[in-house]
Amino acid sequence: MSDSEILLKAAINRITARITEKLLNSAHEFTEIAEELPQRFQDEWSSFKKEVIEESERLEKETNPSKRKSSKEELSKEDLIQIKIDNLRSKVININKDIEGKN
Repeated sequence: MSDSEILLKAAINRITARITEKLLNSAHEFTEIAEELPQRFQDEWSSFKKEVIEESERLEKETNPSKRKSSKEELSKEDLIQIKIDNLRSKVININKDIEGKN
């Protein structure tokens, strides 16, 4: 074999070795991804279901004000203040009705 043939054969061998190594690495990475995929899918699905439930509860509270929180521990300061304001408004309306009724 001539020097150029040896050089060409060496280059082909090295290219083949590199391609083989890249293919093996890619196959290994693909195998790892394929093994993780069911667990990742299950985690994402669980997370999605939890978000849907939380959103449905939020929408239910938004559309049904009668189902608001009932215990004082669960109510925020703003909620308590708003309840007091609503109660005072109701009392003022009742007093006005009584006054108008007497006139």
